[in-house]
Amino acid sequence: MRSGMMIPLLAALAGAPAAAAPFGLAWGVIAEPVTAGALSPGQVAEHLEFLQAHGWRAVRTGDLADGGEHSVLLTFDDPASALRYVVPLLDLYRMPAVVTVGPTEATDPALAPVLRGLAASPWVELLPRMEEEPRADVPAVRCAAGSDPAARLHDRLARLSRILTTQTDRLREVTGAAPAGVAWAPGTWSGSEEAVAASLGLTLQLPTFTDMPPALGPPRVPRFAVPPWAGIWALVQASVRWDPRDHPVRFVEVEAAWLCAGGDPEARIARVVEVVRRLGLNGVRLVPGGPAGAWFETTAAPVRGDVAGPLSRALRAAGVRWVIVDFPPTSGDPSRDMALALDLARAVDADVAVLPASSPAESRLGEVVRYVRPAARLAWREDEASGERAFHFAPGEVTHRGLTVSSKAVAMADAEAARRAVTGWEWIGLPVELAEDGLRISLRSLAAFTLPR
Repeated sequence: MRSGMMIPLLAALAGAPAAAAPFGLAWGVIAEPVTAGALSPGQVAEHLEFLQAHGWRAVRTGDLADGGEHSVLLTFDDPASALRYVVPLLDLYRMPAVVTVGPTEATDPALAPVLRGLAASPWVELLPRMEEEPRADVPAVRCAAGSDPAARLHDRLARLSRILTTQTDRLREVTGAAPAGVAWAPGTWSGSEEAVAASLGLTLQLPTFTDMPPALGPPRVPRFAVPPWAGIWALVQASVRWDPRDHPVRFVEVEAAWLCAGGDPEARIARVVEVVRRLGLNGVRLVPGGPAGAWFETTAAPVRGDVAGPLSRALRAAGVRWVIVDFPPTSGDPSRDMALALDLARAVDADVAVLPASSPAESRLGEVVRYVRPAARLAWREDEASGERAFHFAPGEVTHRGLTVSSKAVAMADAEAARRAVTGWEWIGLPVELAEDGLRISLRSLAAFTLPR
């Protein structure tokens, strides 16, 4: 990071106002000597020293409501290395922390002494952690209707309940007390999963984010997954939720129907990924169909295929930071609209949900989206009579408006984007086929969309 960028961030960390709830930090494996993907004990000590020196107070889960200014929840996701390297540091700095225990770790007899050792520390609280399930049996893209998604959702939630019950019973046996909450690995947390955990008494929710954590209110505490290469600046950015990849946002718009319009859909995904890579884009806008026919599994409308979810996951894996999803226009049947929105929110882990212009700010449609994706930002489409595909965020959002350019020619689209950027639009995108046309000319033809690497 450039030193000029570091100074204001340090000031923000030292003088940030009190938050409604603390944010969390999640460290993974700690090793000495350092192995690939691990942090060293020295790095963790440096992090703890920095937090303490700058007035941050590590809190226990029972004290979250009264954490006050500069409170942080420290969490560690590898029990074995936490016992060996972290517990002595917690004792040295007199800081409480959470150690999370995955499904396999909870039932591994070889880790039983480790869990008992952690439970014996006055600084450690043990909580279960859910890991993402492999998707090997799920086709990447299906350009045809499939089976009933409700049955698979029921099976997945029933399996989650069984796993969490086993973990909870094991940790109660080790510690003598029921755990207060659950940590969610990236890609595992949503409202449906959260409801299952809450039904088992796990009311505190600790979702993990590999990017800057969103602002969530209690009983949710977002955790920033501290990368193995992270220095102090990564903690600074996480605490103020600032990342240079978020400013500005340049996205490619993809209609799900385009993916199945001819040839191999996987090859078309590769084409979208190539556009993202060559332009350095940090966002994608998905148009996944509506009441007349949806490209995601639902019982509320005719299903054309399952595209939206696999496409968003592929682009996320390619490094896309922002996934923007247009939710279907209202059909006149509120129940159908709610069901359709619910199924789309389950299919796509959206960072931004663009709702119909006719949907009021406090609509049930927004509540449905937020139930499944609590971290999603809500936006609303503006009047499209002018040909613009514009949207605006809820009042109080830092960035207020975005759009997909309406120009059909490359040069005009680039000029339109440049003009919009000058007038304060940070979220600007272009259709994928127009992007490909521009890239066939040169990168300079899409200079207003190209982000520095």
